[in-house]
Formats: sequence, structure tokens, C-alpha cells
Amino acid sequence: MPNIKRSILNRILFSFGCVVVFSGLVIWNIFNIQVVNGEKWRSLSDSLTLKYKVIQAVRGNIYGDDGTLLATSVPRYELRMDMTVLVDDTFRKYIPQLATLFSQKFKDKSSVDYLLAFKEAKINRKRYFFLKKKLSFLDVKEIKGWPLFKKGRYKSGLMIEEENFRVMPFKNMLTRTIGYASTSKDKQRVGIEGSFDKELAGSTGRRLVQRISGGYRPVNDNNELEPLNGKDIYTTINVNMQDVLNNALLNGLIKHKAHHGCAVLMEVKTGEVKAIANLTLTENGSYQEVINYAVGEAYEPGSTFKLVSALAMLEKEKISLEDSVLINYGEYQIGKRVMRDAERSPFRSKSFEYSFEHSSNVGISTSMMNAFKSNPKEFTDYIKELKINKPLGVEIPGETSPKIAEPGTKSWSPVSLPWMSIGYEVTLTPMQLLTIYNGVANDGEMMKPFFVKAIGQKGEIEKRYKPITIHEEMASKSTLKKVRALLKGVVDSGTAKNISNSRIEIAGKTGTARISDGKAYSEGDYNSSFAGYFPADKPLYSIIVVINRPREGGYFGGVVAGPIVKEIAEKILGTQQHTGSELSDSLKDSGTLPFVIAGKKSKASRFLNNFTDYDFEGDADNSDWITARKDSVTNYTYNLLSENQNVIPNLKGMGLRDALYYLENRKIKVTYSGKGSVYWQSVEPGSKIIKGSSIYLKLKTGW
Repeated sequence: MPNIKRSILNRILFSFGCVVVFSGLVIWNIFNIQVVNGEKWRSLSDSLTLKYKVIQAVRGNIYGDDGTLLATSVPRYELRMDMTVLVDDTFRKYIPQLATLFSQKFKDKSSVDYLLAFKEAKINRKRYFFLKKKLSFLDVKEIKGWPLFKKGRYKSGLMIEEENFRVMPFKNMLTRTIGYASTSKDKQRVGIEGSFDKELAGSTGRRLVQRISGGYRPVNDNNELEPLNGKDIYTTINVNMQDVLNNALLNGLIKHKAHHGCAVLMEVKTGEVKAIANLTLTENGSYQEVINYAVGEAYEPGSTFKLVSALAMLEKEKISLEDSVLINYGEYQIGKRVMRDAERSPFRSKSFEYSFEHSSNVGISTSMMNAFKSNPKEFTDYIKELKINKPLGVEIPGETSPKIAEPGTKSWSPVSLPWMSIGYEVTLTPMQLLTIYNGVANDGEMMKPFFVKAIGQKGEIEKRYKPITIHEEMASKSTLKKVRALLKGVVDSGTAKNISNSRIEIAGKTGTARISDGKAYSEGDYNSSFAGYFPADKPLYSIIVVINRPREGGYFGGVVAGPIVKEIAEKILGTQQHTGSELSDSLKDSGTLPFVIAGKKSKASRFLNNFTDYDFEGDADNSDWITARKDSVTNYTYNLLSENQNVIPNLKGMGLRDALYYLENRKIKVTYSGKGSVYWQSVEPGSKIIKGSSIYLKLKTGW
């Protein structure tokens, strides 16, 4: 019996010892985890719940040539709440009123629904409760003034997160030219946004956030690494000219029920692209910018290419304007193919000048056969001399390479020369073809078209892009004089005489080309075009308009594209206000002056000095910034803008570019709507500037 008792006791003692040892091990491990290796495990825990959130930089703006915003980043805000900071008394006092205010402002749910959502979030102790997203600065400013929220973040639990959205103020205008940067889904780069993405994007920042129920919340009020905002791009685009070009092209497309079309306006002396439009008929029946045809669509230009044929024959002294050429009544067999003019002709032969101006296919092709049949390479070599056999290398991605048939290759046939001479068996983009016409207008100096003039930040220019010459002398002065006479004759008495205008002389060439699918030419499908420049004697701008597949009102280039060019030329030269010396003289003589809006005093002074003597009234000597009011033709009153760095000034009358420069230098975020000059500002003049504050401006013309 004693042995049994001892055996039981030993077992009890053993079991108790095991429990003690096990408990000791547990206590030791707890001590080891919390004290000895506590820092290690706490760091590991943080690494699982904390992470750095990438903070996108504010993308740089894209400006027109006068400082008008073409693309900008607008801040939008997301609101959330940490419901754990609200004590019960505070919740009961303020939340019903808050639910009513949300319901009244957004009108998406009843106040009862909002109240139930708040109560559920409170019960579940949600620390990142979603309220609203994509709110404007004015929305957030209003909401921050509501009861509870005006107590601040730590008492109300309100969290405000900012995100920037890209907007284009002019919507359907310049959509493809401005473009967009590549994304993770779409690797394609489009337009200026895509080409200058690195400069526009800036550098991202970092913010430490903690994982909580429902997402992440910021650990600190400030970012651990502040983002570096992107640089601004200053383009050659003139918004007023763009508006004229867009509307004229759109009206032409609608009138002729065409599939798509494009138009480009270029400054002759520099190659600056002042306006570019590309419109496509969409499934819903409207015209939208879908593809940049001017840069990316290579086509057989037809008769507009006859300028190159004329340049080659005249430069190589193969023909003169007075030489008689075979027209053969508008029809002539070349090899196994028949060359036809657009219309039957009553003449067997006429001068080369007549053949060009009246766009005789037979006349031009027989002339080219006489000139280059024995050595067609002489003609194709001249094309290479003009450097139109290679892409221009414009900043916008997607330029298509030209295709030129060459002797000795598979693309060459016995009829290649005559058909090339009238714009077939050769493909160019509208921009590439326009460059040739611009060179003729520019006295033989071919300029590379370009879209971007400068890159800068906060109003300071960091890099400028100068005009680039492709070919210093594309032809002799004698040849250029002759082809300019031909292009002027096309409008005066040839295929474009319907757009002849005694007030604004236009020079150029019409084009009507059948469209091929690569195998055969479609019946009834044409590209109707006009390429040229204006004014004819002292060219300022070169222009090309191409209309694809017009269905009503004719299809000849002179009938379809010509009137569009005429409308553009008349409106641009009739309404624009130059500040150059030539126009300055005419304004001085007329006794009228352009109005000078608010802005830099030095710029206003320099501008007015171009025109006439003027009187300053008001003490503006001690300020770099002024407001302006025109009292008469020659008198202006100038008032000081506040130079106080801590006070918002009266910005009325200031152009957007100057307003942005003035405000952003004071680290104020700016959003705006409209165009022209400032007539309303969200922050009253004289208000104290708070770090990180924002202001909203409304603009209009004719303030």
C-alpha cells in the first residue's frame, strides 16, 4: 500500500514539476520577446502594418504662345474620418447636423441614410471611414467650416487627401496634339504630354501610412519626402488661331459629310506650328479628335505634289513657264495606262504655266516625261536634296515615314515617273508636304515644324528651342520666283479662283487624289486638299487642309478644302493683333492702340513703346506689378499691385500667365476657369496668405 501511495505522489510531483517548467519557459519566452528582443519584433510588426505611399508630384502645365493654359493639373480632394477620436457626447451633438449638411450639399442620400452610415462607422470604430471623393478646393473649404470639422483634425477625425487630375480647358481642341503620357495599361506615348513626360512629371514624394481596417491612414501630418513638381511646357500654339482653324475645319467636314480631315497653320519664318486640328466622324455622328492625321497619316497627295515636279523641272532648267506642253484634250495613254485630267480640255497644247494653274495631269506628266524619262533618278535625287524622303522628326510621337518610289527597285515601273509627277506612287504626311510649301514661302529656306518653344518652372525659362533650318536654299531665287507666280496664279485664275480675295491674297495648290486601299483605288473616294500660304506677296503663314472622303457638295480640292483655307486666312489676318514693327507702324498711323491689361510694368512699357508716346498717370514707380485702365486712345492710368508677400492682391484685369507667376511665387495653389483676364477671385484682396493656401480664378475676355 505504501508503495502505491508513493507511486501516486511521485506522479503528482512529476506532473507539477512539468507544469512549473512549462510555465517557466512561457514566462521566459514572454520576457525574451517583450524585453530582450522587443525592439526587433516591434520593428517587424511595424514593417507589416506600415508602408510608404507614393505621393505624385503636381504635373507641369502646358501653355499656348500667349500663356493660355492648354493642359493643367487640378487638385481634387478625398475626405475620410477617424471615428475612434469622437467621444460619445461629441458624436451625439454634432453627427445629426453633419448628416443633414452632407445630404443638403450632395443630394445623393437622405440625412437619415447619412446618419445611419455615421452610426455604423462609430459602432465598428472605423478609423478610415470614407466620406466623399473628387471634391474641389471650394467644396473642401466649405466643409471644413461645418460644425465639428472646424474643430480640426484631432478633435473631429477629419482627414483630407489631395490628388491631382489632368484637365484640358479647351476640351475637344488639340486633344491629340496635347496627348497623354503612357500608363501601365497603355504604353503608347501621345502628343506633347507623351513626348515631354519626363519633364512634366517631376519627382514623386513619399508618405508613411499605416494599415488599418478599411485601408491606410497617414502616420504623420507631413510627407516624409516632398514631391518635386514637374516643369512647364511652353508651346507655339496660338489659342485664337486654333479656335479659327478648328471651327473652319469642323464646318467644312459637316458641310461635305466627310469621314475625317486635318488642318495645320505654320509660321513661315520660324516653322512654329500655330494651330493644328484633326477631326474624325465618330459613331455618334459628332467630330472628335481621335487620330493626329497631320503627323501620322501618310497619303498620296495628288496635285499638291505638282509643286515638287515644277520645282525639279524649273531648277534643272528642263522647262520654262512659257513652253508649250501637250494636254491632248485632257487624256493621254502612257504605256498600258491612260492619264486623264479631272475634266476634258478643249486644248491640244497649252503653256506649262496654264497646265500647272489649271492642274492638268496630262500637261504635267508629259512635261516630266520629256524632262526626266531618260534619267528618272535625276528627279528622285532632287526629292532627296529637298530632304522630304525622311521624317521631319517633330516632337510629337507617331510621325509616318515618307515613301518615294525609286528607279531600280521593285516599286519602280515604266509609268512611275508620270504618276509620281502628279502625286501618286508617293506618300507624305500633311505636315511633311506643308514643309515644302512653307520653304517656298520663306524664300527657299525650309524650316522644321516645331511645337515647343521652351521649358521652365515657376515662370522661369530653363531651356529654349530655336527654329531649325532643314534646307538653307531649296532652289534658286529665279526658280522660287517662278513657282510663287504659279501658286498665285492657281488662286487668281486657276483651280482655286473661287477663293480669290482682293483683300487677302492667297497662294497655293489644290489637290484631288483618289484613295487606295493598297491594292486598288476606291471608286468615289477622294482626298481633297489645298496647300499654300498667305498673304501671297509677304507670306506670314503657310497652311494645309486635307479632307478625307467628302460625300456631299463636290470633291475637288478647290471646292472642298479651298474655302476652308479662305475662311481661316480672312479671320486670322482680319482679327489678330500683332506687336511687330510692321503692324506697329500701321497702328501708329491709325491713332488707335491695343489695350494693355494688368501685369508686369516693364512688359507694358516695352509693349507701348512699340506704338507711340504715352503718359503714365498714378504712382507706379515703386512696383514691378501694375493694374491698367485705358482712359483714352493715348492715356493709361496705372495703379500699384501690392508687393506685400503676405497679402492677396486685387488680380482683376491680369492675364492668366502673369497671375500664375505672381501667385505661385508666393506658393499659392491656383485653379481657374475661362480664358482671357481675371475678373473674379475666390480669396478677397487684402486677405492674409496662409502657407499652402489655394485660390480659384475666373477669367473672361473684355473685362
